[in-house]
Amino acid sequence: MKRMKVTRRDFLKTSGFITSAVAGSSLLSMANPELHAEAMSAEKSATRTTALAACPYCGVGCGTVIQVENGKIVSMRPDKDHPTNMGLQCIKGLTAAEPIYVDRMEGDPYVRKDVWAEWKKPGHGDMDYVSKTKGSFDEEHFVRVPYHDAGEMVAHRIAHFHKKYGGNSIALYGSGQLTLEGQYLENLLMKGVLSSNTIEANARMCMTSAVTGYFATLGSDTPPLCYEDL
Repeated sequence: MKRMKVTRRDFLKTSGFITSAVAGSSLLSMANPELHAEAMSAEKSATRTTALAACPYCGVGCGTVIQVENGKIVSMRPDKDHPTNMGLQCIKGLTAAEPIYVDRMEGDPYVRKDVWAEWKKPGHGDMDYVSKTKGSFDEEHFVRVPYHDAGEMVAHRIAHFHKKYGGNSIALYGSGQLTLEGQYLENLLMKGVLSSNTIEANARMCMTSAVTGYFATLGSDTPPLCYEDL
């Protein structure tokens, strides 16, 4: 079988064409695709309010049309008039409202068994205790604990470490997918309350590989494409 020779330029051109074709066929098949595409009755439309917002996830900043009914988000769709995404949006952005309505009390959090056993000792045992199962995520090493009890343990241990070792002994590894409000609150807690400068996000590690790839293939760390180019 003869092997087809494909250059890097050919690969990029083909990838761009396929991406634009898939995006166009799946998202532009409707004038305004919605997460929930049921038709709005006249009664519903009278009680719904519409707001324009930016998607809370990546740095593209896709324009999003959000519809709210009775204080609850019932629809999210890409803004076809927004210059950034022009009516296109990934499924992650279209479902960004769903986590808001997850029942967070459905299922208690996991705590390592030996850590919880130490905490239940008189005086909460050794506050500097380090789990013997650290690094393993097998379910056998965990126990389900009510949210209030788990939160109380975490709060007490943070206060202990802060008092004994100082603010920088407490680190937070956040997410690039937090909302602006969430990032503000975590910075307020870490820097304003705990006086800790040891705060990081997975966005740095996430983009390290992307930037390396951009430099290697395109000579720049700036993503080169926009929808007009495709």
